[in-house]
Amino acid sequence: MTLPNKLSLSRIIVIPLFLLCVLYGGENPESPSVIAWFRATALILVIAASITDWLDGKIAREQGLTSNLGKLLDPLADKLLVTSAFVAFVELNLFPSWLIVIILCREFLVTGLRSLAAMNGQVMAADKWGKHKTGWQLATIITTLFYLTLREFLRAAELWEKPLFNGMQAESVSLILLNVLLIVATGLTVISGGLYLVRNRALIRESA
Repeated sequence: MTLPNKLSLSRIIVIPLFLLCVLYGGENPESPSVIAWFRATALILVIAASITDWLDGKIAREQGLTSNLGKLLDPLADKLLVTSAFVAFVELNLFPSWLIVIILCREFLVTGLRSLAAMNGQVMAADKWGKHKTGWQLATIITTLFYLTLREFLRAAELWEKPLFNGMQAESVSLILLNVLLIVATGLTVISGGLYLVRNRALIRESA
């Protein structure tokens, strides 16, 4: 297995540890200082995964190590990490489930198209819109994890409940901003999914 494929595989292997760090202690943990370090670890894992995502593509292009496995494994690793994070955030009551369902449906749809293309001897690599979508999704996830980490550290210091703008609590302001990010990411997810359908309509017709 080539180095780029190993890097992609590492993003899949780390998902159970990532989920443990995100969900440990639940929505309202009894020991914020302990949970803060779990959330910080989850943040570090996602940032490391984002770096390997950029790195495996760079290595594959510069060293001529692109392969059909890599074209399938790289986007699959992204999808598994992203969907795991968003489902965990729903579990923590951070995001509305219906927006996450839209993202999941798009990911399953494109995965199905890739499987259909593979059965016809084709490889459907990620396009520009798909990469933009993934970038926004990762930005939303990283920002959310930063919020979770900061919140628990401030809770431990008994500073989190102080009011902010016009008496609004920090939690309310943060959730509004995070949901704006999620809405943009969801919009890009829908657009990129629609473009995949349009560009591969001939493949769908041939396989019907």
